[in-house]
Amino acid sequence: MMKRTGFFKKHRVGFLLGSYLTFCLLSISISTKTLILRPKEIALSVFSLFQAGVGSVQRLFSETIDSVRTLKNLKQDYEQALERLRYYEKVEKQYAALEEEIRQLKEILQFSHSIPYESIPAQVIGKDPQNYYTTLTINKGSLHGIQKNMPVIAVQGGKQGLVGKVLHTGFNASIVQPIYDPTSYVAARLSLSRYEGLVSGSTEEKVYMYYVKRFARMNIQSGELIVTSGLNSIFPPGIPIGVLKAIHAREYDTSLLLELDPIIDFGRLEYVYVLKMQRGNP
Repeated sequence: MMKRTGFFKKHRVGFLLGSYLTFCLLSISISTKTLILRPKEIALSVFSLFQAGVGSVQRLFSETIDSVRTLKNLKQDYEQALERLRYYEKVEKQYAALEEEIRQLKEILQFSHSIPYESIPAQVIGKDPQNYYTTLTINKGSLHGIQKNMPVIAVQGGKQGLVGKVLHTGFNASIVQPIYDPTSYVAARLSLSRYEGLVSGSTEEKVYMYYVKRFARMNIQSGELIVTSGLNSIFPPGIPIGVLKAIHAREYDTSLLLELDPIIDFGRLEYVYVLKMQRGNP
């Protein structure tokens, strides 16, 4: 009994359709007077039902095909729109980069007219990230008049700052030693209090000012600008180096150790100026 009930439920639609078809056939075959079976009418009814079913299937199939085609077209339109969006985003980034480069070039042009020394503009083309950019490579060399020990400066955000000096020269390129190199030494001076010392890098990737008199502690404070002093140095006086960040004073030391925040952000350095100066010139 359970099997029969399950079979009926499984084929319920078929039974209902068959019952409806039988009812239709009987209805069109019943006369108002007598029950007469008309073969032509029965055949026509069956054919019309079959034709209606075929038509429904055809419409369903056609609508399905149209839906698939529409979905495919929508997918293609979406992919094309997405591709155009990526292209416009790329163009926008390139435009922003071009605007920034133009801004930098304008800044360089304006700054070059304000430098009181003859200078050679150059672009940074190489760094050594393994050693905190221990050296910088620029795209100008002896062919352009660059010589060893020439000072190198830069401008960022409208502010001039010391980069370092030329360490080696090639025909079309040069190596620059930055101020944060531990073997670099620059004669420097606190711009307000006028105390002097030597600026050098460290293995801690920081820049310090050494040999500042201990009694200067009462007269200096964070934020004071430190510039080149020009004393017995290849660097002209007055070039900004950095801003005083912290003062370190140990009991057994006879001098102060000043930590600097360099004017130039070397991580963003792209263009520099090499000053054509002879040692001892102002």
